[in-house]
Amino acid sequence: MKHESVDLGLPSGSLWATCNIGANSPEKCGDYFAWGEIKPKDEYSGENSLTHNKNIATSKNRLWNISGNPKYDASTANWGEEWRMPTKDEMLELITACKLEEDAVLNGKQGLKVIGTNGNSIFLPYNCVYFEKQRIEKTYCNYWTSSAFEGIYLSFRLEDLRVIPTSRLVGYGIRAVRRVEN
Repeated sequence: MKHESVDLGLPSGSLWATCNIGANSPEKCGDYFAWGEIKPKDEYSGENSLTHNKNIATSKNRLWNISGNPKYDASTANWGEEWRMPTKDEMLELITACKLEEDAVLNGKQGLKVIGTNGNSIFLPYNCVYFEKQRIEKTYCNYWTSSAFEGIYLSFRLEDLRVIPTSRLVGYGIRAVRRVEN
């Protein structure tokens, strides 16, 4: 399956996927992953976490950044080497450089419409969080980044936009990025 991306006119040149990993349309939440794991699972706990409390850095320059590493990056492992998880800096760029429309609706699903500096947009559906065997419904977006100390996710609510360190064992969605080489 070919996956599509959108140029939002961001300074980094990052192109954002039109849907989440595991989804076939923008309004679908797709699959959920523990940080540093490439397959979804039924339970998200310390007992079955592959990366919790482990140093999985592959080089000094990429300490705690798994972006593009197919062993730990669900985007690269599931969609191919042109795709990767966004870094913390790319997530921060997304929420600071773009216009955000909260509680937008696409095909009956609420989410966040992200409008780039060039007028192009993506839709990030409000998704849930998995912890242990619980599915916790949310009215905001939670997405993993590839940069982590314990794990960093982006919480989207306009009154509380932030990139937050959290435990790697929680299940969140992933919105992939790719970079076009000039």
